[in-house]
Amino acid sequence: MLLQFTVKNFKSFRDEAVLSLEASNDKEHDNNIIDDGKDRVLKTVSIFGANAAGKTSLFNALTAAILTIKTSNTRQLGEPIVFIEPYAFRPNAYDEPTEFEFVFKVDGKKYVYGFSATVKKIITEYLYVYNTARATTIFERDETDSEVYKFTVPKIKTELNPLVDRNTENKLFLATATAWNSESTRQAAMWLLNMINTYDTKYENILPLTAAMFENDVDNSMKRFTNNILREADINIADFKYESKDVPVTSTDGNNHLIPIFQDDVSRLSHNEFKINVIPRQIHKYKIDAMHNVKDEKGNDNLYYLPIDKESRGTQSLFFMSPILKRAFESGETVCIDEFDSSLHPLLVDYLVGLFNNKEINKKDAQLIVSSHTMSLLNLKLLRRDQIYFVEKNQKNACSELFSLDEFSPRKSEDIRKAYLQGRYGSIPDIMEGANLWD
Repeated sequence: MLLQFTVKNFKSFRDEAVLSLEASNDKEHDNNIIDDGKDRVLKTVSIFGANAAGKTSLFNALTAAILTIKTSNTRQLGEPIVFIEPYAFRPNAYDEPTEFEFVFKVDGKKYVYGFSATVKKIITEYLYVYNTARATTIFERDETDSEVYKFTVPKIKTELNPLVDRNTENKLFLATATAWNSESTRQAAMWLLNMINTYDTKYENILPLTAAMFENDVDNSMKRFTNNILREADINIADFKYESKDVPVTSTDGNNHLIPIFQDDVSRLSHNEFKINVIPRQIHKYKIDAMHNVKDEKGNDNLYYLPIDKESRGTQSLFFMSPILKRAFESGETVCIDEFDSSLHPLLVDYLVGLFNNKEINKKDAQLIVSSHTMSLLNLKLLRRDQIYFVEKNQKNACSELFSLDEFSPRKSEDIRKAYLQGRYGSIPDIMEGANLWD
């Protein structure tokens, strides 16, 4: 489970921003807390703020950090680290390193992992583990130091020191060491590789991921879960059909050349000068039809199938989000979704957030981090004060700041929604009255 994420010098976050999921001493909503006896951790966090305040930048930072780790071992010598996007409004912006840090727990053991990097190379990197109340250094790396790699535990040094020469300046040592079967780094690396993910719920972006999950649904448990979610959400879909097949690529550019396809997960956050071209010879095509049970004028049931791309955006979003939710509840994954409420009714947003706070549903202590404009979540009867965060941008220097509602210590009886809209916590747009539109 994630305890804390820190970012500095990424997009609009020039200065350090800390998203903490460690619970305060507040006694409200115990169901919203993971309590393992040593730490009390939040199951859900909702992040609010005006448009262009920096909410998406925060989720992009999570994505960039995760993808930098996941793609490290495929990075060729001299290849740019394409996910690094520093705060741009200063001279020589790309010379300043971007910093990321994760604090998390795996099987009751706390880890701290962080790195800083420019587009060209990794600058610093470190991994600590808490076997006791004190941190043990697994490794430290500083490319500006004469002694780049440091190992303070002799046994760990014996294991990791031979792997130093297998690493390169644009790769993360955590990924390299784990690829060479290091036991000291494995547990931390596997959590970062598999147990925290960011998602885009737009139909066209999420389709390849969740369609593959439906394809591997050999026991139909994914299908049952999805149908149950749709039924509980009062969406008129009784069932669905799924088909897939490989088809040859026939699209050309007019000169009988295949059109290059850019890998979305790489180029979406990439530096403008670097993209990866992929020219597939065939693609995997999915066909999903939703079944509707519609009564005719005589009251008889009639079944009709509608392609999923003809359904509403909200239905598509919920449909393709369902496999992600099921996997999280079964594995304990930390799920991060920007614009979580896109096309979803506020009551449905409350329902989905509530699933993560429900001990009977969320038995593996999965976590949900979302950005939202849904005002109904600004409710202390639903969420704790430490579960609500705000992002605000300074209009003078275009820097974003992240802070928790808990810092304002509002009364438990206070109308949080009203106070937010009145600007008491900041993070709202300063909208004019339109008098100067024609000046």
